[in-house]
This record gives sequence, C-alpha cells and structure tokens, in this order.
Amino acid sequence: MLDFYFKKYHGLGNDFVMIDGISSILPIDLLNIKPNVVKHICNRNFGIGSDGLIFALPSDKYDFKMCYYNSDGSKGEMCGNGLRCLIRFILDSGVHLNKDTFSIETLAGEIKAKVISENIEVNMGKPIFIPSSIPTKLKVNKLGIPYDQITIEGNKLSVYSAGMGNPHAIVIVDNLEEVKLDIWGPFIENSPLFPSKTNVHFVMIVNKQHIKLLVWERGCGPTLSCGTGACASLATLSLLGMINPRAKVTLPGGDLEVSWPNKTGDIFMTGPATFVYEGKFTL
Repeated sequence: MLDFYFKKYHGLGNDFVMIDGISSILPIDLLNIKPNVVKHICNRNFGIGSDGLIFALPSDKYDFKMCYYNSDGSKGEMCGNGLRCLIRFILDSGVHLNKDTFSIETLAGEIKAKVISENIEVNMGKPIFIPSSIPTKLKVNKLGIPYDQITIEGNKLSVYSAGMGNPHAIVIVDNLEEVKLDIWGPFIENSPLFPSKTNVHFVMIVNKQHIKLLVWERGCGPTLSCGTGACASLATLSLLGMINPRAKVTLPGGDLEVSWPNKTGDIFMTGPATFVYEGKFTL
C-alpha cells in the first residue's frame, strides 16, 4: 500500500488533485506513476475524482515545475486552469510566500504568472498556427490559420486549429445548445487530422467582447473549463476579425478574461483558483 497526502483545487470547475513534491520527498512509485494509477486516482466513483493530477516539483531553472496528467492517465504538456491552481496551491503551502510573480517549468516550456488580488494572470505564451508545431494535418488558409471542414453524421463543421503548447480544435457554431458534444467532441479529438489527438472547443460569439465555449478536453471528455482552450479560441477568432483581442470567455464553470495585446506576442489569461479540500489517499 502507498499513502500520500493531497489537496484538491478547481479553476472554474476544472478540478485537479495536487501533490506536493517540493516541501516533501515523494516515494519513487508516486513519481513514476503509471497511467492506470492516475486513472484510479482521478476516478469520481472509486478514487478522489478530478479532471487531472498535478505534481508540484522542484526546478533547476525556475521557481518550480509542473508535471500534469489527464484523467485518462496520459501526460499533458500543460494546462491553463491547472497552472492557476498550482500557483494557489504553492501559495497556500507557504512556499514562496512573499512572491507574487512566478516562472513555472512545463513540458510546453517556461510559463510566467502573476497574482492579482484573488485572481491569477498567466502569460500563456504565443499562440501557434504552424500545423507541424500544433500538430495538425489541417492546411493553412489565407489568414494563416489551419482550417478545413469535417462532416459528422451529415453535419458539416468548420474546424480551425491552434496550439498553446497543446493542440486545440476550434469550431464556431451559432447555438451551443445544438452541439452534440458527446459525439462531435470525441470524433474530432481522435480524427487523423490531429496526430496527437486534440482538445475540442465549440464557440458561440455573443458580441465583439464576449464568447461562450463548450469544452471537450483531450484525455478527459467534457470539462467545465479549459484555460488553454479559451486562449486558442480568442486568438483564432481575433485573427478572423470576429472578436476583439481582449474579451470575456464564458465556459460552463464561469468566466475568464483573455487578452492578446499584440498579435505577434504573448496571450494572457486571468481567472480564479479555489481550494476544495485536502486528505490522505491509500493506493
């Protein structure tokens, strides 16, 4: 048996099991965790229950390192909501107590973040529209965005793609209530057009300053929020001229503020991160 302590946090309902590997030395079995063990921990009936598992680890070059797993056991490059939760977790643990700016090591590279009152602003880096870097097999359109149409059960969907250190498919729709999320989401996630699979976002434009999203997350399924998806969606729609480069993004779990002040520069996401509970779990 293996016991470990954890805390659970959520970012607009996108929830994560957080494990501290900075102030304590973790067992080697936990550091080399297997996909089936991650699935068990994240299972909402037989485990703790979450959309993902995050280890806070030391870093040689940055303030700390994020090691992120999806609920299906696969390793993720990074996660925007998870990053905010990780920073709140670090602050609550008393590590770096007097800091309000952080640099985090991820598989997607360095991510910078800043605490602003109750919210956390994350510099999410530059959106990626180069197909091979996303990766996607979609061809670039005249605006420089990977694009094609996909037909699912007779429904012709216009699909764009962008990368935020992880792959995203963006589908613009007139009415979110007409989206068949449990069918369209996994179909696009597993399409051969996305060699590493993809997160999928169905986007409805409210006005130039406001969009609404439904999320099908790669390796998780439907989730209440996706920070990288909110950024990928805003960047794509901004390049298409459909919305302003700063807008409110409403997800099922709540609102994020996303800003892309320079279309050749970094994109910023601001939102909350909330402690839920803590405990000890036995494997």
